[in-house]
Amino acid sequence: MIRKNAIMIKTNQGNETRTRLRALVLTLALSLGGTSVMAQIAASEASVTPLPQRFLLDPALKADATAVRVTPDMTYDATRGYGFTNTRDGNEMALAVKAVPGDYRVRVTLGTKKADSRTSIWAEDRRLMLAPVALKKGETKTVEFIVNVRDAAVVTSEQDAKGKAPRVGLRGDEDIGRTWDDRLTIAFSGPSPAVQSVEITPIKARRILIAGDSTVTDQAGTDYASWGQMLPRFLSSDVSVANHARSGETMKSFVTSLRWDKLLSDLRAGDVVLMQFGHNDQKKQWPRTYVDAERSYPAWLKAFATDAQAHGAKVVLISPVSRRSFENGRITNTLAGYDDAVRKVAAELNVPFIDLTAKTKTLYEALGPEISPLAFGNNGQDKTHHNAYGAYQIANYVAQAITDPQSGLGLKAAPDFTAFDPAHPADPKHFDLTPADWPVMREAPAKISGN
Repeated sequence: MIRKNAIMIKTNQGNETRTRLRALVLTLALSLGGTSVMAQIAASEASVTPLPQRFLLDPALKADATAVRVTPDMTYDATRGYGFTNTRDGNEMALAVKAVPGDYRVRVTLGTKKADSRTSIWAEDRRLMLAPVALKKGETKTVEFIVNVRDAAVVTSEQDAKGKAPRVGLRGDEDIGRTWDDRLTIAFSGPSPAVQSVEITPIKARRILIAGDSTVTDQAGTDYASWGQMLPRFLSSDVSVANHARSGETMKSFVTSLRWDKLLSDLRAGDVVLMQFGHNDQKKQWPRTYVDAERSYPAWLKAFATDAQAHGAKVVLISPVSRRSFENGRITNTLAGYDDAVRKVAAELNVPFIDLTAKTKTLYEALGPEISPLAFGNNGQDKTHHNAYGAYQIANYVAQAITDPQSGLGLKAAPDFTAFDPAHPADPKHFDLTPADWPVMREAPAKISGN
């Protein structure tokens, strides 16, 4: 439980302090030399008062002109530009800061002189940024990571309807989520979290952009989780992960909803694009978006991959995660043909391929029919979508592949990275994340697609 006296606010910050903060942010932007950073700051200045970059959450810390104290009773206010958006009756402390689209380096100092602590850090819609940090009484530790912030606006084109600015077609619970809003949200959870300060700096970073469906997306409701939201924990802190995957998506709907346009607009030369579809593309009951495994699906894969490559990106093709469909103790491949299509297209285009269909089959069979439900959402009743344990294991497999020097991607694993073996998985009841580490967020108002 988060102590209400863990954070305080100093409300008498004067105009002089804000002027200094504005100068500090602009000086930083100039030193970075990034026009995108200057554009971000200019855009934010048009809508909100210049913000402090450093927030003090520990009353024992001495405030100065570059920082502001905050208290738990201080809910987010758009005019002020920062505050808390904690989930009602949840176990998180979620600090939200007004932010324009871009990448931000977040520096967090953890620990307290009063007691032992254990803190997990999440960004946006429950994206795990690093392993839980356990500290002894009196110990402190400063950690850094990069968070990607985006909105639903899409670059205009002459094909757009007159007077109507294009936007990503949000649906389900996306309009109440943290992924597409105008804020950067950092949430803290754990049995005894202790946060001293949070410092936020706009930067230009290399990006990993993910396209996919519900088995990849940032799941923000109940006990669901997908591998895309766990991936940052296993990577070095010099890259930004932008998860554009969404529940119910197919390759066709990714285009018609403008999600692919949005991803490409955020893409820069040297970035990496990870793609995993198939679960919904194979649904004949969805005739508008169905594609057959032999002809249409490979064509769409090639189109997406070459489109990203034309923008200077490096592409990784990933076969869909298996469903938990046991027959006589073995997993039956309900995605037959679609996994082979990904393998063949990757070979044809000479791009990295990750066989998650095979790896998850191995994982489920290693756990067995009785234990494998502990890797799935809805208390194990779901046979397609994972919980924190399942998503954590699968994200590790993806991290192994994309940080392998042989991949040619030039990505690095987190300093504490240990490769998991799907044939010998960790006990679902005793792995890196405890139930207290998992932040309780909103109930999912929309049905999870893909079963």
